[in-house]
Amino acid sequence: MKFLSRLKDIFLKGLAIAQPFLGITQWTIPSSDKVVQTISQDLAQIADAIVDAERIGAAMKLPGAQKLQVATPLVADIILKSSIVANHKIADPVLFNEGSQDIANGMAKVVNSLHPGGLQVVDKTA
Repeated sequence: MKFLSRLKDIFLKGLAIAQPFLGITQWTIPSSDKVVQTISQDLAQIADAIVDAERIGAAMKLPGAQKLQVATPLVADIILKSSIVANHKIADPVLFNEGSQDIANGMAKVVNSLHPGGLQVVDKTA
């Protein structure tokens, strides 16, 4: 369980590192600061949901596909509460659920791709 918690911490540190670079959007797109903060918050919540689903899956010895089934409604709930769909009616719930599952699957891949030892600085010029 410490591994998954560590992965979440690494992901959140990565978001914190990326935040200053996202300031460029504020210069090119006025009032984008709140949008960047909102998106960062939503991504962090989705990462938390994936870590929770991984923990549940590990405790229940579920295969990856079943972990995805656990994660999908958690991610869908985050999206429903986000500004992405605020004031919008879901016209196609099946398509919405498929999209939520795709986002959950993508975030699981991102979280699982992180090095478990922490942030690694790699000199790509050498």
